[in-house]
Amino acid sequence: MELTLDYKNKTGNLASITLQWDAVAAGGYCSRDQKGALAHVEELKAIGVPAPSKIPIIFWFEPSRVITGDILYVVGDKTSGEVEFFFARDEKGEAFITVASDHTDRELEVSSIPKAKQVCSKVIAKECWKLEEIRNHWDDIVISSSIQSGLDSPEELYQKGPLGEIIEPEILEKIIKKDCPIQGARIAYFSGTHPLISGNTVYAKRFFMKMTDPVLNREISHSYKVVFLPEAK
Repeated sequence: MELTLDYKNKTGNLASITLQWDAVAAGGYCSRDQKGALAHVEELKAIGVPAPSKIPIIFWFEPSRVITGDILYVVGDKTSGEVEFFFARDEKGEAFITVASDHTDRELEVSSIPKAKQVCSKVIAKECWKLEEIRNHWDDIVISSSIQSGLDSPEELYQKGPLGEIIEPEILEKIIKKDCPIQGARIAYFSGTHPLISGNTVYAKRFFMKMTDPVLNREISHSYKVVFLPEAK
């Protein structure tokens, strides 16, 4: 799988970069401290999702499910996004990061989290940063999401937190590689998320996500509209 994104370096110059992977995973409950991970466990338990067998936990899904579009089609009206960082490498092996949403079918999660991850495409921004340019101040970078519950509803802050609260990218990459079902595969991954500000899952019609670098004074943002497709009866 390949996706070409805009790469903006730390001096503001823009180029195209092609990210490549053979397998892609979503990390679950990836907070560096157990308190943050357990908070997310409780959020999902509130909507009937069972607690994980281990923390962190890794979910694999179809590599082509990663998209950069601004419209996401889902079946049913009980899906929601989670802001995360997305990690992938180019053909030279250099690592790149962007902001992303691990959009998931919450109704299906009650019976199977892996299947719930598979049925929804995952949205990433169209721009990325090189990991080595932000690694020295990684913990200070902030990811956030906001939502519109309806297309005419006001925008509400949904999640916000620094990357310093999520497992470091090199450690998370090692964990995911060890779990990979395809030997020698090039991997990409979604990082796991921050707890919800309100603690309540919202099945929003529009999802906004942002990654802010306070040191280099720049940000990556993206949004998408969720279109509910009917279930045939």
